[in-house]
Amino acid sequence: MARLVAVCRDGEEDYLFLARQIPLYIDDSLTMVMEFPDSILDFDSYQINSSQMKQFIEHHSMLKQQDLNMALMVMSREVFSALSQSVPCVGCRRSVEHLFSQLTDSGYFALDPLTVGSSGVLSVTRACLTDPRKLYTLFYVHGSKLNSVIDSIPMSKKNKRCQLHSLDTHKPKPLGGSWMDVWELMSQECRDEVVLIDSTSLLETLETYLRKHRFCTDCKNKVLRAYNILVGDLDCSKEKGYCAALYEGLRCCPHEHHIHVCCETDFIAHLLGRAEPEFAGGYERRERHAKTIDIAQEEVLTCLGIHLYERLHRIWQKLRAEEQTWQMLFYLGIDALRKSFEMAVERVQGISRLEQLCEELSEEERAKELKQEKKRQKRKNRRKNKCGFEQEVEGEKDKSLDEVMTDLMRLCSSPSLSSLIALFIILPEILQ
Repeated sequence: MARLVAVCRDGEEDYLFLARQIPLYIDDSLTMVMEFPDSILDFDSYQINSSQMKQFIEHHSMLKQQDLNMALMVMSREVFSALSQSVPCVGCRRSVEHLFSQLTDSGYFALDPLTVGSSGVLSVTRACLTDPRKLYTLFYVHGSKLNSVIDSIPMSKKNKRCQLHSLDTHKPKPLGGSWMDVWELMSQECRDEVVLIDSTSLLETLETYLRKHRFCTDCKNKVLRAYNILVGDLDCSKEKGYCAALYEGLRCCPHEHHIHVCCETDFIAHLLGRAEPEFAGGYERRERHAKTIDIAQEEVLTCLGIHLYERLHRIWQKLRAEEQTWQMLFYLGIDALRKSFEMAVERVQGISRLEQLCEELSEEERAKELKQEKKRQKRKNRRKNKCGFEQEVEGEKDKSLDEVMTDLMRLCSSPSLSSLIALFIILPEILQ
């Protein structure tokens, strides 16, 4: 979980924010530094599928450096498009858009190893871009948490808002572990700042409390005198019935108009315990009077507990809301970068596949032409052989005719009856 590590005393513009640090605005007088732990991106503690890693490295090496740089650049509109499709809470969507705009203007490295440029382009750091293992872990280990993060956010069925952006979020709730949770997440500097109470703000809380419980004029004046003693406007030694022990652990600075509250956890718990009935709705049954100054002091302490609890509750709410916003933007950004990378790989693979297909078609075309050429040569050889056979047959016929003519002339020179009969037998053969 995120921690509160420092206070922006001179404004966030002059504070040097480190990686995964962003300002957390609490109120007009208080801005803290919110930091996300390095453990959220521990690249070495996860079990990685070696075959998938090997395939990813092949895809990574498949892209030229320029193509890789372009693949790992995503415009804000792509992130916001995915945001509108996956996050139903309008408060969450506005918070994510505001954080993205803040990072665009400020240049904070709040999403490290993701970066947001001044033109609104989301990318990754150089160290992550050139390291396939880190990139794989970012895309397929951390990136896989997007759905679980969104699904874990409770949504109202009525208006589709999450609990942190619901309309009754700002109402104080009964004391529970929330103040202790946020107290444990604060550095000592932040704790000291939280318990530094502005006297004017405390007076506003006190007056609201007096109106709510309808104190009579005399008792109201007693409570206000007890308040003035606390802030140093009245001398306590002149006040009859004043109990110094009740204000033990409190120190006022009249010139700076604020009150220092003891920062020990047990003291804070005791002070908040006084205010618990106010938020539980069951304040103990007694007449709300302050006839003596010591009772008036207790009422002031109750108001101090109310003021402190409301402040801690506001910090806890802001911290949780900003952490939820950071997680959504971080994981949506990873998901958008992963899709862009995969599309770039598919384009390169498509070009390679097209070249391979063209080569296969060329080889097939050459094989077909060779086959056609063989068929043509075969037909040519067949025609040539047929012509030679016919010439041979004609020669045989010519030779036979010559022999018959020779026999005919010999028979004609012999006038015997047998020669005439042979002549009539041979003559039809000659005429054919």
